[in-house]
Amino acid sequence: MSISIRILISVCVLFILQGCDRAAAPEASLEVSNRHVTAGALAQTGDRLLMGSSWHGGAYWDLDKSERLYIWNHARGESTVMTAVALSPDAHWALTSDSNTLVLWSTLTGAAQQYWSSPASVHAVALSANGDQALLGLQDHRAALYNVKLGGMVRSFAHEGPVTTVALSADGRRVLTGSEDGSAVLWDSDTGEALARQQHSVDVHLVRLSADGERALSATRYDGVSIWSTGGESLWTLPQKKERLKRGLRVTAARFSDDGTYLLTGQPDGLVQLWDIEARELMQSWRLPKRKRWQPIAPVVLDVAFTNDPNRYTVLGSNGFVYQLRY
Repeated sequence: MSISIRILISVCVLFILQGCDRAAAPEASLEVSNRHVTAGALAQTGDRLLMGSSWHGGAYWDLDKSERLYIWNHARGESTVMTAVALSPDAHWALTSDSNTLVLWSTLTGAAQQYWSSPASVHAVALSANGDQALLGLQDHRAALYNVKLGGMVRSFAHEGPVTTVALSADGRRVLTGSEDGSAVLWDSDTGEALARQQHSVDVHLVRLSADGERALSATRYDGVSIWSTGGESLWTLPQKKERLKRGLRVTAARFSDDGTYLLTGQPDGLVQLWDIEARELMQSWRLPKRKRWQPIAPVVLDVAFTNDPNRYTVLGSNGFVYQLRY
């Protein structure tokens, strides 16, 4: 056998062993925790991070300066296991939850502003502009909208199963909820009226709204990722290989660009993808590296964000790293 043929075979074998993964690698990374990250939220512009870690509880980072600004916990001398966190659209307010209690923090001063107990176990949280309203997805089959600064529940939105994912428009006027009952419902927060509904065959594990509240996303394990107008019109279902859907495709993070024309998604195997909604096509894929090469577990993508640079994106992995991606 000639040397050239041997080299060709070796290259082909290596390509197969790598799983034919042509996804790009991150451009840069920053370690924000040396332990597993339990929850995280990036600012709309990708320059701030709110996260919960099994090592130190909650933390708030200035990613531009690679600096941790605050460590936040719900009890003095204890590391709180944060199960859900959220930032307001302007990143001036932060919300942390340990599934039973919630705390609103000022990111400008680092001080706690409000503390309250939830009527049921909290699965997901979202904050409106100025941190005025907090939306909670609850185990007791409802989402609850709170006036955080004045105190008290404003309204609740009922499902027939636990509400595991929630989203708020920036102005707080539209509420999007996803439930184990298979439904994703858009609500008017002032009246409590259901404005639009998407019914899926299995539980909805992720919902997102565009910044202007005009486009919605709902994701399920076997139906894939659906994009629809908040008027109820189906716009696009992200194309996925049938074998991935059969195995149970799960999207763990998603965010619309500010104008609602692009979408970033992340998966539990470290795959990040950029989609052009108008052209209905996949633009780019990236793969987050494992923390240690000999460890078989890939980092779960916990959150994704666009930045002020139109060709750069920020991603948080469960392995304790924030990554910068370049298109």
